[in-house]
Parts: sequence; C-alpha cells; structure tokens
Amino acid sequence: MLTLNNLSLTITNNHILKNITVEFFEGEIIGIIGKPGCGKSVLLQTIAQYYTHYNGEILLNTKPIRLIKKRELSQKISYQPAGYFYNHYITLYDYLVSSRIPYKTFLSPFQSFDYEIVDKYMHHFELQQYKFKPLVLLSSDIQARALLAFHFIRQAQIVLLDNPTHNLSLPSYNQLHDAIIRYCSTGKNCCIIASHDINFLAQTVDKLYIMENGSIVDSCIPADLTEDLIKNIFGVDVFITRNIYNGKPNIHLYFAY
Repeated sequence: MLTLNNLSLTITNNHILKNITVEFFEGEIIGIIGKPGCGKSVLLQTIAQYYTHYNGEILLNTKPIRLIKKRELSQKISYQPAGYFYNHYITLYDYLVSSRIPYKTFLSPFQSFDYEIVDKYMHHFELQQYKFKPLVLLSSDIQARALLAFHFIRQAQIVLLDNPTHNLSLPSYNQLHDAIIRYCSTGKNCCIIASHDINFLAQTVDKLYIMENGSIVDSCIPADLTEDLIKNIFGVDVFITRNIYNGKPNIHLYFAY
C-alpha cells in the first residue's frame, strides 16, 4: 500500500503540490488526469523520490519512504521520465537487462530468472528483432515500447507511468493495455498512470483522480465520466459513447471541420 499524507512540494517559491492525501492499494490501476501543469508528473517524481524536499509523508507499506534505502526502493518502485534513456548507444537487450540491476549482487552475474523476465517482456512488446540494435537507431515507437518493457521487467510493487502512450502506434496501445492488466491482476502490484490520454485511461484504469493546481480535487471510476465533468477539467466540449465490447466510455471531441 502507498499512502500520501498531506503531501506538499514547493519549487522556487512555486507551490507545485498542495496537501495531497490519498491511498493506493495492491491490485489497483490508477489514472491521474488534469490540465497541463497541474502537477501530475511532479507527483509521480515525488513518489519516486526525484524530489525529496517535500512536506508531509509518503508511506510504502506503512514505512516512511525516506527511510528506505535507494537499492531497496528501486526494487519496490519503478519510474523513469518519459522518453528518458541513461545511454542511447547501448543495445536494446543490454538496456532491458539493466532493469534487473537492483536485484543483482555485487560482482555476481545476472540469474536465469532475470533473463527469463527480460525475454518475457521482449516477446510481449514484440522487441525480439531489435535485440542487438542500439537504442539510438530505433524508431520512436520502438523506443517507447522498450521504456515500457523496462518498467515491467523491474517487477516492482509499484509502477509509475508518465504519459506512457506518447509515441505509441495503435498495436503498441494494445500491448501496453494488456501488460498493465496482467501485471496488476496478481493483486500484488499497483500501477499509477499520469496521462493526457483520457480514452486509454478510461479503458484501462480502475479509478481516476483529477488534479487541479497541485491538488487532487475529485475522483471517480471511468464509468462515471460525464461530458460536464470533462469540460470542467479540460475546458472542451465532448460527447461520450460506450465501447460495445466492455461498456466503458469512449470520449470524442467535436471537430468544427
């Protein structure tokens, strides 16, 4: 369980996060939506301890996250900024294997289980044919898939995804959706997704939290999304239909031409 108690963050005299109190549980898939600049990405970064000068508490399994050593925290929380690679010139395979470093004992080789997890997600995201290519030579869609595979290969208790559908092709959308559902279906893991892609979230998450000016101002399940609610959040007129296969909402814009 991940608990935020009265979490606030100030950067250069700007109040970025304001008094956020919320709990996320194992097995949950959580979506965070809101206008650009409302604090979605910074919230994920703060949970991942990219920012540590916050006020309030972040508890992981009732333990203050500040007291968890960096190596152990890397095993429990997986986060990387969207589009970030620490080295663009290593091969795709070496990059994915490096996701298992937090579990590796110093001077010892990776274990067979590490390679099995890598192979599993390379297959899921259809990356096998790019195995020995440097990341820099891969298309934006393949790089995005590699970044997503990296998260799931970590096998962390909590996966934090920041705009994960950015640069994804349509087939990759399905791969990501299936990976998230399967990952959390064990009841042991939680996935928290900050995204502008409200349709992807509506089809994927269990619960939506709405952020405005650094605060969580509302929450709902996807089935309760309404045209008025979306207009209040984003300031645009939409109409909602239902997916004929699962009954979940599809949000459509009104285009003038």
